[in-house]
Amino acid sequence: MEPGTNGENSAESAEDPKTAAGSQDCSCAEARAHLEAFLDRECTADLTERLAQHVATCPHCSRIADAETHLREILRSRCAEQAPPELRARVLGRLSTLRATAVSVTTTSTTTQTQASASGRVVRIVESRVESSRTVHFERD
Repeated sequence: MEPGTNGENSAESAEDPKTAAGSQDCSCAEARAHLEAFLDRECTADLTERLAQHVATCPHCSRIADAETHLREILRSRCAEQAPPELRARVLGRLSTLRATAVSVTTTSTTTQTQASASGRVVRIVESRVESSRTVHFERD
């Protein structure tokens, strides 16, 4: 997807509505901007046709599309694997033995500050109270 392919400025063609919708030509920038949607079959029929034509005729964009397709195939195949039956049974067995117990703890802290003048009179009393609450989970077999 080289800048300037098809005689267009790549920055303008990716954002120019006329290029994106009205032209039969597709730039490398437009192909790059819509590649994922194109591979996911989420584009309009017109855009799909233009992108397919561009990818088929542009070696650079074709390589990028092929690489993205290959990466998707690898990811898809890795996600399809399942844990071996022994591991799966061991994990499920362990999960069934865990029991979660929740304990709620509330802490209250009070601070009192008294200031006195030189004559011994109380000038100001400041009291602040802070309360915090948290939940603690214990797991046991």
